[in-house]
Amino acid sequence: MSNHHDSLSAEEWLPLLSTRRMGREEALVLAETASTNTLLKQLALAGAPAGSLCLCETQTAGKGRLGRSWHSPAGQGLWLSVLLRPRIKPEVAPLVTLCVAMAMAQAVRKVTGLDAQIKWPNDLVLRGKKLCGVLLEIGFGPQGIDYIVAGTGLNVRKGAYPADLAHQATSIEDHISPPPRRELLVHYLAALEEITDRLEESDFAGIAGDYRVHSCTLGSQVKVSGSMEFTGTAEDIDETGALLVRDECGELRRVLAGDVSVRGVMGYV
Repeated sequence: MSNHHDSLSAEEWLPLLSTRRMGREEALVLAETASTNTLLKQLALAGAPAGSLCLCETQTAGKGRLGRSWHSPAGQGLWLSVLLRPRIKPEVAPLVTLCVAMAMAQAVRKVTGLDAQIKWPNDLVLRGKKLCGVLLEIGFGPQGIDYIVAGTGLNVRKGAYPADLAHQATSIEDHISPPPRRELLVHYLAALEEITDRLEESDFAGIAGDYRVHSCTLGSQVKVSGSMEFTGTAEDIDETGALLVRDECGELRRVLAGDVSVRGVMGYV
């Protein structure tokens, strides 16, 4: 467990919240769980309200995108999932991933002054190395989207990632003395509430504009892997959050899913 100064117990951060609902509903704060996403998904299916969260000191089976595992040792990072129930059409669901990443980027910048940038669609990078990952799990009902579980894993201390990933991972402590994690948490929840409110108000163009400012992907050479594989230049995103890539034949292609490697970021050269 972490020391008292960096405690994530609810009594340490609830009084600091500026939100209307994020973190004020059900809040599970655990020493250990297999996966905050898995646990919160169970609560979502049982009817938990939007703004509920699950926060832990360590995950034994943390999950990343595309079936990967996520390293989340005790006291070294901010490992949490937040329940969203946005009133949006399914076709703009990919934009939620960008919103979650932007909220965490805003929190990191506000608390630490570090210029965290977003690698499409869901990674936060700092000076070319991965600082935070985002994993969304979406449940659909008869009316469309029923819930979205937004999981984030932010590397705060140097022990947050294995030594063999040092060439592509980083932590806040690699750059500055890390702040208490509760400060990052409350600023993240505030930013997440603000940006998801904008999402429900259909401010897709404004959100896409904010993303462009903080993207390390746009304007870069990229390699797209998955159902389609090609290289090209990332030119823009559209208002659904899809990445627009100009391939080597000059064709503009729309990428909704898959892995996108950005030259100069996280070990891709």
